[in-house]
Amino acid sequence: MTAYDVHELMVTRVAAEVDEDGVTVMGSFTPLAYASYMLAKLTHAPNAYLVGFDAVGMAPIQLSFTGAEAAAYKGAVCRWGMLTEINSIHLSNHGGVEAVSSAQFDGDGAINLSTIGPFDKPKVRLPGGAGAAEVIKMYRKMIAYFGNHNSRTLVDKVEFVTGTRWKVGAEARRKAGLQPGPIIVVTNLAVLVKDEDGEPFRIESVHPGVDPQMVVENTGFALDVPSEVPTTAEPTEQQLELLRNRIDPFGTVKFDFLSGKERLPYLKGILDAEWKRAEARVR
Repeated sequence: MTAYDVHELMVTRVAAEVDEDGVTVMGSFTPLAYASYMLAKLTHAPNAYLVGFDAVGMAPIQLSFTGAEAAAYKGAVCRWGMLTEINSIHLSNHGGVEAVSSAQFDGDGAINLSTIGPFDKPKVRLPGGAGAAEVIKMYRKMIAYFGNHNSRTLVDKVEFVTGTRWKVGAEARRKAGLQPGPIIVVTNLAVLVKDEDGEPFRIESVHPGVDPQMVVENTGFALDVPSEVPTTAEPTEQQLELLRNRIDPFGTVKFDFLSGKERLPYLKGILDAEWKRAEARVR
C-alpha cells in the first residue's frame, strides 16, 4: 500500500457516497468536496450527474483555483441560471449529494455558518450558509466533512442554526415528502453516521491508527460506540494515482487543512504553479 495523507482518505470516503444514478451538486469551490466528486465520476460512478458553477452535466475537471470554473463550463451539457438551478434541484427534491463543512456542527446535525457569540455583537461573523440550509435538509444524503475533529467544532449545540436536517429517520422523511437518507460526517479521525431521530451519532469507522476513545474525547456530543468499530477503508493505488496526477496535481485539497496563517503562502505557491503551467502552454 502506497503511503497516503489523511485528506486523501477523506476524499475517497466522501467519494463513496456519490451514486451512479444520482445528482451531485458542487456548490462553491471547496477543494475536498470537488476532488471527491471527480474521483467518483472517474471510478465507480461514471454516470453520476454533476452540477457546479451553474454548469449542468459536467465532465470531470482538474482542480484549479484559476481554471476550474472555465473547465466546468467547457465540458458541461448546458448552463443554467441560479434561479433555474434552485427550482430544478434544490427545491424540487432532486438533489442526491452535496458535501458541506461549517464552523460548528452538533449532535442533531445542525450547522453554524453564521456567527459565533451573540448575534448582535458576535465574536466572529461567518460567511453565512447560502444554499447550505436547503442542501442539508432536502438532499438524499447529508454529508459533512471536517479537517480537524475537535469539540470546538463538533459541539453539543451550535450557537446559531444556519441549517439543520429537520427529519432524519427514513420513514419520517418519506412522510414529509423528503428523500430518505442518513447524515454522514467524515473527519480526520473517523466516520460518524446518524440515521434515526432521537438516536445519537454512531461511530461507523475509525481511520487507521485511531482509537474510538480518541473520537469520543474530541467530540462535543454523545456518540454510540459499537462493541467492534471497523477501520475506514484506505485509498487504493488507482484512487491515489487519479487524485495526485489527474484530479489535484497542485495539491489544492490540502488548503482545507491549513490554518489561516498557512493559507496565504500556500495559495500563492499554487497560483504561481498554475501560472507557470499556463505560460508553458502558451509558449
